[in-house]
Formats: sequence, C-alpha cells, structure tokens
Amino acid sequence: MSFESLHRIKQEELQKKTEEIVKELTIESDEICKLTSYFIESMESGLDHQTSTSSKGLPMIPTFVLDKPNGTEKGVLMACDLGGTNFRVCSVTLNGDHTFELKQLKTKIPLEYLEDDTVTSEELFGFLARRIKVFMNKYHPDGAKEIFKMGFTFSYPVDQTSLSAGTLIRWTKGFKINDAVGKDVVQLLQDQLNKLELANVKIVALCNDTVGTFLSHCYRSVNSDSLTVGEISEPVIGCIFGTGTNGCYMEEIANIKKLPAELRDDLINKQGKRYMCINTEWGSFDNELKVLPTTKYDIILDQKISPNPGFHLFEKRISGMFLGEILRIILVDLHQQELLFQQFKVLPHRLSTPFELSTEVLSHIEIDDSTDLRETELNLLQSLRLPTNLQERVCIQKIVRAISRRSAYLAAVPLAAILIKTKCLNRRYHGEVEIGCDGSVVEFYPGYRSMLRHALSLSPIGPDGERKVHIFIAKDGSGVGAALCALVA
Repeated sequence: MSFESLHRIKQEELQKKTEEIVKELTIESDEICKLTSYFIESMESGLDHQTSTSSKGLPMIPTFVLDKPNGTEKGVLMACDLGGTNFRVCSVTLNGDHTFELKQLKTKIPLEYLEDDTVTSEELFGFLARRIKVFMNKYHPDGAKEIFKMGFTFSYPVDQTSLSAGTLIRWTKGFKINDAVGKDVVQLLQDQLNKLELANVKIVALCNDTVGTFLSHCYRSVNSDSLTVGEISEPVIGCIFGTGTNGCYMEEIANIKKLPAELRDDLINKQGKRYMCINTEWGSFDNELKVLPTTKYDIILDQKISPNPGFHLFEKRISGMFLGEILRIILVDLHQQELLFQQFKVLPHRLSTPFELSTEVLSHIEIDDSTDLRETELNLLQSLRLPTNLQERVCIQKIVRAISRRSAYLAAVPLAAILIKTKCLNRRYHGEVEIGCDGSVVEFYPGYRSMLRHALSLSPIGPDGERKVHIFIAKDGSGVGAALCALVA
C-alpha cells in the first residue's frame, strides 16, 4: 500500500473517530429533561436526610442565611475568601444604594499547600491569618481597638451548624490537608488570628462562595429593591461556573426536614422567617451515575487522575478545572490509537502531564476562524509545545466545541430544576427571575451563556420559561457576599 493511501485511510479513521467522540459528548433534549427530573428528586432527598454526605441525594446544606439583602444596607465590614487558587482579604463599604466600595488584597495560594499532603491545617490557616494581618496593617492601621466583623467565604463542603460555625466535610480543588476534615474552619482561622493579636477581627459568618455570589447579586439588583420572595423580577439562584461549580437558592424552611422540628418551628412561628438559603453542593449531583452521561474519558479523569475519585462527578464534566483535562485525555487516547501526532513516539511532556492543558486554551480554539486554524496551531505550540497539521486541528476544534457544549448543557440542569421546584416562574403573571453567576467559565468562555440559555429552552421550563430568566455576572460576589453575611450576624 502506498504512503498516500495509508495516509488517506488514517485521515478517514481520525474523522470517523472524532465524530464518534462528538456524539458521545452530545446531550439531547430528552436527556436534559431526564437529568432535571432526577435533580429535583435529589434535591428533595437531600432536604429530608440528616446526613450531608448521603448518596441518595444532594448535600443540600442549610446555611442559616434567612434574608436577602435589598440594597439599602450600610456599614463597613471585612471579608476573606479562600477559593480554588487564591486567597482574598477585603473591606467592604456598603453605601445603602446598591453600590459599595471594595478594598482588597489578593494572594496566590502557594503550590505546597495544594500538592503536599504533609501540610497541616495549622500551617494553612496560619498563612491565611498572616495575609489578613498584612491587609489590616495596610488598610486599617489605626483600627486595633475597633471591632471588625468578618465574613469567611469558604468554597468547600462544610456541615454548617450555625451562621458562624461549620465543619469541613472534605476538600475539593486539589487540597489534601486531611487533619482539617471534621474541624470547625471558623475556629481554625480565628485561633490563628488570635495568635497574631488580631482578636479584634471577629469571624461572625461562614459563607460558601455561591451563597456570597447570591447575596452580592441581591444587594446590587435594582429590581430586587424592597421586594420579597414571590414578587416580580426576584433574584432566585446564585451560582458558580469557574474552577468548580455550585449553586444556592432560597428554600421554604418548612421543606427542610433535615433541620430539627423544634428549630423549624422556632424560625417560622417565633422569628417569622419563611425561607433559608440552601447550599446545594450540586457538584456532587448523581455521584452514583444513575442518569449522568458518562464516557470512558470521564472514567479515566475520575479514577486515575482526579484527587477525589467517586466524588463531584457532575463538577468534573462542567467546571474549568476539568474541561482542559478532558481534552488532554482524549488527545492522548487518540495518539495511542495512532490517529493523532504520529510524528511522536513519545508525546511532549506537557501533553503527557495532567492539568497542563488549561480551559483558557480551549476558549481560543473554540472561536478560531482563522485561515487553516492558525490561531489554534499557535495556541497548541505555545501551551503544549505541540505541532499539528490542519486535519488534526479541525478534529481538535470539533472535540473542544463538544466538550464546552456538554458543560453548558449540563450546567442548565440545576438551574432548570431549581426554577421548577421553587415555582418562581409562575408566582405572578409575567413574573421574571434573576440568576447571579460568578466564575471564569460563565464570564469569559466564548458563547457559554448562549449555550446555557439554549439548553434551558430545551429543558422542561421550555422557551417561554427561558425568556423569563435573566442571567447576570456577579463580580467580586464572594467577598461582598461574605461581608453581607457578617452584617446580619
């Protein structure tokens, strides 16, 4: 057989395999509806069960946040935010007119705290306390005698027992500090602050990042001014689509059966509260893989590469931490099948190394319409030292677009489920709802919000429901939201 014939056969095999992969990653309307139905079932199970780690449903963690801001709040408050890659310390001045002033110090978390499993909780929280002291010395040098209320945004699953206390269930996003699991993270940080003679900084509220995003959006939403739940244009969901993914919403306290009956009675009948914000921890949706579409690449990612196999399987199909890794695994598999990069007997180191291919690279490939996909060629050369031919780049772009579309379609599932469960689309004639979002994927990935909206129209809420939904980007949500948590403490 001639070289030309062999080359043509390989091209046809690559094209066929690419089409198979794209089909595997494609989610149809009926699957969205099936997933949405099961998501609602998982929410209800999570609200009923006492344990937050039950495999029968979502964690559905009560946050003890009982009210939504309306934009008239005033005051100067502190906040800190431990996210996936950075630690932020903020002071927030609420002006009472939906606006605020923010001072912040942002620090990248040293790699040893993420990669070294010998690091202790005292070392991590000591590092965080030292950064808070640097911030205080810079922005509040004369505030030693003043008491500062601080909200602590902690972007990891906790079993929250009050507004100001919660024990760590497990780490995500790469942390492996085992001795922190089962401990009160508020107390861990407060102890370190006290050691540094910063006892005037009082952590009075523990706030998940998605709850912070929700509260921040509520504060800034002009439409929500003086509105209560059930009126027109209400903020309904706060969500994150970034390094990880999660969401929260206001649930009727009467439906949160996992709370003790006497507590529910006290909140409803004595305090006059009807709603509590629920942190769904939807990254854990369908960990048993009952309905979640699964490819062999998802299995490889979960079982052989991720630090927490068996957990956060929904998140591993959606979030920015994993989209690039899914593509990398597919490319390695195609090379092993002798369909890609045949000039290499051994792949370049970066392509062989987990998490070296970032979602940012995918975002450039996604919208590349240059001649011969020149931009894709340059991005792969710069990021992976990986030379490609045109046919390889065409196939890679098709796979990238399938990966991102699957992410956006899955992302629509929890949004549709919450909108249906809360009946918020039908509370008033022509009533509309708002979703506050944060995260690099939803904000910066090209076309992501359009794909998400299209998936919402394919969900059980249909095109009419989708038109009533307004999606907003909540910038600096976690810091401002944590401050708003501290305000009501």
